[in-house]
Amino acid sequence: MFSLVVEAVQDQRLRAGDRLVERELAEAAGANRQAIRNGLLRLVNAGLVEISRNKGARIVRLSAAEAEQVFEARMVVETGLLQSLARNYTAEASAALQDILRAEGAAYDEGNVVQARHHSRRFHMEMGRLAGNKHLSQLLYDLINCQPLLMSHRHGRPSEFSGHNLHIKTMGALARGEGDEAVHYNNQLLTALKSEMLLDIKAADDQDGPPGPG
Repeated sequence: MFSLVVEAVQDQRLRAGDRLVERELAEAAGANRQAIRNGLLRLVNAGLVEISRNKGARIVRLSAAEAEQVFEARMVVETGLLQSLARNYTAEASAALQDILRAEGAAYDEGNVVQARHHSRRFHMEMGRLAGNKHLSQLLYDLINCQPLLMSHRHGRPSEFSGHNLHIKTMGALARGEGDEAVHYNNQLLTALKSEMLLDIKAADDQDGPPGPG
């Protein structure tokens, strides 16, 4: 069930504020209610779901401040992972990342931004896995899975952002064993993506207007 919800968030089939119904989740996952409750707790711990007594389980709606925290945490975590990967970069690691970059580039060439973003997330997750620190890698996985929640603020507008060229530069730096350079390019990418998403949140807040009385 956990992976079903994560995939639905990534594909924008579930958006911020959407309600999760235990019975529907149980039917979709073919699991019993206890397994669904355990899965919901995992989603809460991963920052994707919030549970309240009155509203039940809902996909989290991130504020601008929370979005900034997600990207700040990613920069800290990915800095450590990239430094480690640069010191232990192998031909196998290079081949794995190149496969993802080829798929990402092909998706952009086809104009399929949703699929390209999927490969972009895979690229970062794979760098985390290859770095060899399973605890930091899991933390990065959870942070990246929160990111599609920010896309809910776009209200259907396509994103113009592409980090493909910076991914290529990051991988080139890793191949040369230049951890600081890899971190520099990666931080450039995350800073640009954060800026776009914060503008989207502000635009959505301006469009919705201030909350009404009461």
